Amino acid sequence: MKHVVICAVPYSDNLGDAVIAETLGHLIRQAVPDCRVSFLDIAGRTRLGEQSLKKGRLMRLFSRLPGWARVPVLTMAIWLKYRRQWRVRWQQQLADADVVVVGGGQLLCDVDLNFPLKLYLLARCLGKNARVALVSVGVAAGWSRLGRYLVSRFFALAAPQYVSVRDESSRRNIVGLGAGEACDVAIIPDPAILSASLYAEHGLEKRWDVGICVSDVESLHYNADLVSVAEQGGGLGMFVELVHKLRQGGQRVVLFTNGAEEDNLAAAAVRSRLGADGMQGVDFMLPASPAELASIIAACHSMVGHRMHANIIAFSFGVPSVGIVWDTKVASFFKLSGRGDFAVRQNASADDVIERLACARSLGAAQFKRSARLGRDITQGLALLFGQTLALPAAPATLRAAPSLEGTP
Repeated sequence: MKHVVICAVPYSDNLGDAVIAETLGHLIRQAVPDCRVSFLDIAGRTRLGEQSLKKGRLMRLFSRLPGWARVPVLTMAIWLKYRRQWRVRWQQQLADADVVVVGGGQLLCDVDLNFPLKLYLLARCLGKNARVALVSVGVAAGWSRLGRYLVSRFFALAAPQYVSVRDESSRRNIVGLGAGEACDVAIIPDPAILSASLYAEHGLEKRWDVGICVSDVESLHYNADLVSVAEQGGGLGMFVELVHKLRQGGQRVVLFTNGAEEDNLAAAAVRSRLGADGMQGVDFMLPASPAELASIIAACHSMVGHRMHANIIAFSFGVPSVGIVWDTKVASFFKLSGRGDFAVRQNASADDVIERLACARSLGAAQFKRSARLGRDITQGLALLFGQTLALPAAPATLRAAPSLEGTP
């Protein structure tokens, strides 16, 4: 039996990453029915619910360090974790891997060398006979000299036989990194576009008119590649104002998050600001699993939020959404899916967001006409990857529900 190891951040508390991993793993099983799929989290986690080095309150403290201090502090922390824990575990898991898939999510980005260093260390653990493929990777711009060096070492050590990114802007960025020529880099859209096929049973009953995916704007600012989030909008106040106006219009609302600890704290702060009166007719839900996140989004008539994968899951379920753009990857997805008019900047007013939500609901299924084509691009791209490039047997199959990451060893 072939063993495929997916290397990404599948156990992140940002459950959008877990949705990507579950979907990608399932699609690989469909392309190679006789394979075993396992997950390796390059942040060192071994299960859902386990924290990484930079989450929650630690993230707030870390983000307040001056730039000159953040990089050495994080680098030392990652290196020590790698030497003491990760290296042996990763080498053991990768030892019998037939294919190592590095994919899903914005893994090629340089924020304080976080991912470049982890990918380089991962490459040091690869077995001599491992075949490596990059699949549907998001690639950011704005790389430091050291970040470029580390990612170049990753490519030299891993020697990927196949490289695909999730959108056109990622293709431009990866070519700019010197990781391949444009003609050699394929585009396989984000696997989460097919997530509804895995969680179809959660999309039957509509409970809310609008779902508001709350995010911690300070954490977004730390990772943003656009103008400062703090300069663009009113922070958590924008969520409070949106709830007030939606409730005044008689709409049923749910406040939820993608599960990240910093977002959960932000959502609790929004609920506190609204008070008991403001929360009348408003539900508050913090998902603890990928299936829970999917079920909340699927139960909405429409949705608004910053988090890209909340918007991707909504797209998969045919739920009209308005994306708040804090990073180019959000705008890129809305452009790819043909819904560019429903991506707004952080300084958009609550009235503008509500108007766009109403417009999106009025369009109905017409706005999702690209969904089937993107789904075909994903399944055909994976079939090509495993059937030809990596010379593993490929066979088309009907999508079925994937096993959850919960309890995965």
